[in-house]
Amino acid sequence: MTREVVALGSPDNRSLAGFPTWSLTTRRQLWRGHRAGNGPWWFASSGRGRFDLSEPRGTCYVAFDERTAIRETVGEVLAGSGVISHDFADERVLSRLRIPARRTLADTCTEEAANYGLTRELCTVTPYDIPQQWASALAGSCDGLRYQSRFTTGTTANAAALFDAAGVREDWAVDEAPEPFAAAARRCGFTVGSVPRTVRIVQPPS
Repeated sequence: MTREVVALGSPDNRSLAGFPTWSLTTRRQLWRGHRAGNGPWWFASSGRGRFDLSEPRGTCYVAFDERTAIRETVGEVLAGSGVISHDFADERVLSRLRIPARRTLADTCTEEAANYGLTRELCTVTPYDIPQQWASALAGSCDGLRYQSRFTTGTTANAAALFDAAGVREDWAVDEAPEPFAAAARRCGFTVGSVPRTVRIVQPPS
């Protein structure tokens, strides 16, 4: 195997007993960017998310700080251009949240996790087949994953993928006054595109 090949393999036929864990408590402030018309506690099972579980279970992605939440919400576009479009930001808000009860997360950022065959590729590799297999395997004993998000740098874990029944959790507390995404992004130092100007179309002379 060369270093150009992804080293991270499937967790199949691998014992994950004793995998290191981390406690996410109700005191921990969490952040999530989402569409203004949708609730923040959405557990996805579409397969479009890195750690999506298959129905009837799903995964909700939250960040431990505002900047990570913003970067993860915008993703590739922000990484490529450095600018958040006005139209994208105008449809979204940034919620601050807390979970209703303590959750035990598989800690993918500890040195001990490597003993189970895990590598940093878990949070960077595409497509998402292998990360989803790891999520499914760890969901048998944990309530989610603690990880380091793809669109940020740094040395510490900054995000969590929470496991629960697929769909929206309407009984979990939400932010009653989420911040407009554009305002939150600018406050955190990101560039947000300006409001598009009206364009007057002049008909050519006949």
